[in-house]
Order: sequence, then C-alpha cells, then structure tokens
Amino acid sequence: MKQNLSREEAKKSLVYDPYFEKGNYGSKIFQTLVAILSWFGVLIPFLWILFPFVFPNRAQYNHIVVYLEEKTTLLFLLIFLSVSFVFLTILYILLTFWNNYRFKHFLQKEKQYDDERLNKRRELLNKAYDERFGSEEFRHKVCFYSVKEEQNLETDFVKKLYQE
Repeated sequence: MKQNLSREEAKKSLVYDPYFEKGNYGSKIFQTLVAILSWFGVLIPFLWILFPFVFPNRAQYNHIVVYLEEKTTLLFLLIFLSVSFVFLTILYILLTFWNNYRFKHFLQKEKQYDDERLNKRRELLNKAYDERFGSEEFRHKVCFYSVKEEQNLETDFVKKLYQE
C-alpha cells in the first residue's frame, strides 16, 4: 500500500540540498569556491608535469629538469586515455543503437497491459457509474448535474471495486 507523503516528510526521507534553493548565498559561494579549488588540485599536477614539455626554454631557466619517467608516464596516460575514450565512445554508440532498436521493435509493438483485465475493469467502472449517476447517455446529454452527498466517491472507491 502506497503512503501519501507531505512535502515536509519527503524532505526528511530524501536527500535535501539547500545549495539549489533560493537564498543560501553564503553556502553557495563557499561550496563553489571549494569545488573550484578542488579542480585546481586535480589539474595542477598535470600542468606541472606538462610545463617542461610545452615551454622547454622556460623550464631550463627555472631549473626544472625533465626526467625520462615523466615522459614515459605521460605517454602511457595519453595512450591509455585515448584508447579508453575510443572504446567508451564505440560502446555508448552501440548501446544507443541497441536501445533504439529494442524500443522500436519490441516495446512499441507489445501491449504493456492485459487487455482482458482492462476490459473487465472498464465494465466494472461503467456499471458502478451507471448505478450512482445514471446511464452514460444521460450523463453525456445533461447540461447541469448536481451530485448528492451520498453519491460522492470515496478516495479508495476504485481500489475497493477492483478488489471485489
């Protein structure tokens, strides 16, 4: 049985992040600065290693020595990341084609519901509506209809009807 949660109850049970709400500018500025500094922490070692290769004269002036291990490491990273990028690109393209094929040929052609069960439920609902509010012809032809208090539907009317 599904529970209906209020917005406050949902906030308590789900992840809540004030960063994306209106206001909270101090928190937003602090978190953004921390994220930018963290990215600098990721990128600076790569820039430090690449500096002697990109500016060899400047590196010699600053007494930065290029070691063979650095060249080997950079070459390995370049090859590894290039192969990974090509592999992932091909994989994602193939998965996209496969998903589109499945969607067109299987998901759109198969019925996602039980036709007999749906017809039975429609008949049950139509009978219940006919009993409470009159025939379908009458309901469609009438311009104004006032529902009596006894005719109001309970919140779980359809659920109870289907269970019976």
